[in-house]
Amino acid sequence: MTVRNGFLVTAAIGLLAAGCASQPRPTEEITRARTLIEQAEKAGAQRYAAADLDQAREKLKQADDAANDGKNDVARARATEAAANAELAGARATSGEAQKAAAEVQNSTDTLRREADRTQAQSTPTQP
Repeated sequence: MTVRNGFLVTAAIGLLAAGCASQPRPTEEITRARTLIEQAEKAGAQRYAAADLDQAREKLKQADDAANDGKNDVARARATEAAANAELAGARATSGEAQKAAAEVQNSTDTLRREADRTQAQSTPTQP
């Protein structure tokens, strides 16, 4: 074997070994996605962002399945997508709760204004 052939064989083995080396299991990404889904659920995402929450759950399932099949790059991507969907669901839930609270404050303000107007109208003497 010549030096050139030896170099080519060594290079080919190195490339083969690099191609076969798998990425580590994306445990951190999957755990983060799972945590964000739980937080979104607690924030009321089922009520305000059910579609986003369902997408996050589905992406998390796909990530788990891919990780179990050894497709760690795919699993990592799906876990990242699940986390993004869960964050969106959580944000929409928070926004929905804030809008609900604002509407309640507005209703209370309107009620107080009507009551003040009524009280003022009763206490103002009428001119003869």
